[in-house]
Amino acid sequence: MNSRKKTNYEDQKPKESKFMKFMDILKIRFWSIAKFNLICLGIYTIFIVFYAFFISQIFFPIDVSDYQQGYSNFGELLALLVYRIPYTLIFFTVPIVAFGPAASAIAVVFRSYVRRDDSFSSDFTDGFKKYFWKSLAVTGISTVITICLGIAFRFYQLNLQAGFWKTALLLIIAGFSVLFVMMHMYIYQILVEYNLSIWKLYRYSYVFAILRFFPNLLIAAGIIALTILPFLIHILFGAVVMIAVLFGLSSYIINFFTWPALEKHLDPIMKEQKINKVKLY
Repeated sequence: MNSRKKTNYEDQKPKESKFMKFMDILKIRFWSIAKFNLICLGIYTIFIVFYAFFISQIFFPIDVSDYQQGYSNFGELLALLVYRIPYTLIFFTVPIVAFGPAASAIAVVFRSYVRRDDSFSSDFTDGFKKYFWKSLAVTGISTVITICLGIAFRFYQLNLQAGFWKTALLLIIAGFSVLFVMMHMYIYQILVEYNLSIWKLYRYSYVFAILRFFPNLLIAAGIIALTILPFLIHILFGAVVMIAVLFGLSSYIINFFTWPALEKHLDPIMKEQKINKVKLY
């Protein structure tokens, strides 16, 4: 395995627009993206159900009295919780609380796609194993922060009287939450590319979330629309999109737009600080 070398074909192709490059890679790699979508769906399913049924209570609590008085049977309550799944998926399509080892492995595979490097069938499993513990730590930290943000938002929303301080605090929490979402468009890419501590992973991700705020906002909005709109059309249509392409396509979009930014802005800093890149093989 150590003797394998990847060939970069980027310089051998004529110059093309970003859109044409995006579509060309998508056309060539579509079935691979669909395959990794199924893999991610299999890994994420138990986490999605857990977050939709339990953690979502922090953001959208169901009153017990409502259950006693308004819900005629358990099936009706279950249906209400199932309808939370599309909104829960946002936390996985932008990998905020996604299972870190899988998100890291996807970053390894799609890095090759975006750079038009050779990609080996073992890249996913190799990346999954190599970055398992560090990426799992990122998942744990991000999950705790997400829950704390949800609790803080609900606390101030319910316990402060309407006025300047309530509005200011809620806007601060909402603003940091937006940046926190954007950080996760970079954190796993930085993790698999550079040999950095977890603290520096979050620090550099935060910097990129701020410096590329408007492109990040546009990409995040597109992924949220890709996640929610199919379910708004029809829940079965949303389920088909989720099973077919949702996680793979959203990951491809994130990786396509983040890898060039990292190469342009972070590579020179890492070289100046003499920080080595991580080698998969």
